[in-house]
Amino acid sequence: MGSGELVAIEDRIFTERRLRFYGKGVIFAYVVSLAWVILHGRSVIDATGAPSCIDFCTIWVSGKFAASGDPARAYDYSEFSAAQAALVGPPQANLPPYHFFYPPTFLFFTYPLAWTSYFAAYVVWVAATSALYFFAIRAILPGSTAILMAATPLVVPENIVLGQNGFLTAALIGFSLVYIERRPSVSGIFLGLLTYKPHFGVLFPLALVASRNWRAMASAVAVTMILGVAATVAFGYVTWPSVIASLLERNSELSTDYGLELTLQSVFGFFHWEGAGAGLSFGIHLAFAIMTTLLICLVWARAIPYALKAAILSIGALTATPYVQIYDLSILSVAVAFLVKDGLANGFLAGERMIILLCFAGLYFLLLPVGPIIYLAVLVLIIRRVLIHCKLDYSLGFGSALRARVANPKYPH
Repeated sequence: MGSGELVAIEDRIFTERRLRFYGKGVIFAYVVSLAWVILHGRSVIDATGAPSCIDFCTIWVSGKFAASGDPARAYDYSEFSAAQAALVGPPQANLPPYHFFYPPTFLFFTYPLAWTSYFAAYVVWVAATSALYFFAIRAILPGSTAILMAATPLVVPENIVLGQNGFLTAALIGFSLVYIERRPSVSGIFLGLLTYKPHFGVLFPLALVASRNWRAMASAVAVTMILGVAATVAFGYVTWPSVIASLLERNSELSTDYGLELTLQSVFGFFHWEGAGAGLSFGIHLAFAIMTTLLICLVWARAIPYALKAAILSIGALTATPYVQIYDLSILSVAVAFLVKDGLANGFLAGERMIILLCFAGLYFLLLPVGPIIYLAVLVLIIRRVLIHCKLDYSLGFGSALRARVANPKYPH
């Protein structure tokens, strides 16, 4: 089968009408499953109607401390553990002890939740963060079909059931990339807010320097400093050394509990799960991270279509850090949205849409550390398009290639 025939087959499969049909089917299955989970006391409330121990407990309890007279107590293990145990009981044997290790800037997000009940706060949190996530995807790819597709990855119900912050992280990355070119100062605001999870933003400054986008860089630095000072004033300066200490207490496997091994969705997590020691796993992860960093700097320094720049930087956010949880893979939707945006503008390559579909199907195996396999496959698709773009520019000259693309916006198959 030639590449042209494969593209023709994919054109028949991946029509907007069929994508909407598939998306609605998956969403219906999620709604039924989520209703069953909640009604059987396996999410925000248990079978008796009492608060259930999910990840959102940590978020809500931190908000309570943020609204208290002494917010720094959130970083006191005994204080935080006692407060959460009073809400949902002592931690189960297979779960880590209660703790809070987010930067104090995260308390700005959780503070409003303290003024409502646990269940109401959960509803508000999930509704607000999921809305931000879908608005970010909509800003990248206009149209309801994009929102339907963004609702289909398994990480969507995972974030809802756990009440986690994966939607928030993906939304901040998505909005920052949407605005970098046309409103760099606004982009910097979102990057500054992303510092609540700084390990996902470490490559953004390098990309901004490579592209000489000083306005976005200045805005991000300014917002980060303002948030840091504001958090110090609002929650106390002792919160900063406390959170640093809590991070340093992690073991070599990045777990907070020496008796619990995390299933991390990173290159480090994959090789450690395969039996490699922590040192070797970190070494392999570092090599992948360095290669991805160099690629991002090269791409952002060249006249590459912006959608591809945004896509590769989104993947870089995942490859750079060894600490990636299942819910963090919401960032994949941002990367794929930008990749599809370039495909719609310049034509899809043979097998590209099928591989994207397989990647999303692979998310159903997230009890295993398959995350890096999936987002590295997406990275390969992005690099493939970048290389074709560079080849066109090299053979035609940038101006000629651009005019040819405008006249007939299709990459060679």
